[in-house]
Amino acid sequence: MGYSDPNNTVRREERINNLTGVASTSVQRLQFLQRGKLKSVAALINTAGTNAAAGFDIFVGTTSVGGITCGTNTAGVTVNTGAINAIIPQNGFVDIRGKANSATLNASLVLEYEVLHDSTNTA
Repeated sequence: MGYSDPNNTVRREERINNLTGVASTSVQRLQFLQRGKLKSVAALINTAGTNAAAGFDIFVGTTSVGGITCGTNTAGVTVNTGAINAIIPQNGFVDIRGKANSATLNASLVLEYEVLHDSTNTA
């Protein structure tokens, strides 16, 4: 894709539905074939947590890049990380981990990212 392509600046979204928090454990991993930049993550609460610290930690590979504290917010509330702007290497992954005390929390997440232009296309 060239810089003149209309999709040049389009941000992409990856959705994870009905993710249940498990304390300090990886609950979802997403692999990215092209190098990119994770811009932000938002969570729509489906089932409230029972602890003010309930939420998700976001890692790129093994490096922590942000987190979402959902707490005891009720179903329908949206929370987000704000700007993350973390580089995802080619063939890298984003790892979503439950924060401590998150066992009852259930949320749907949206990861906003962009593909970087120095990416190598897969064969």
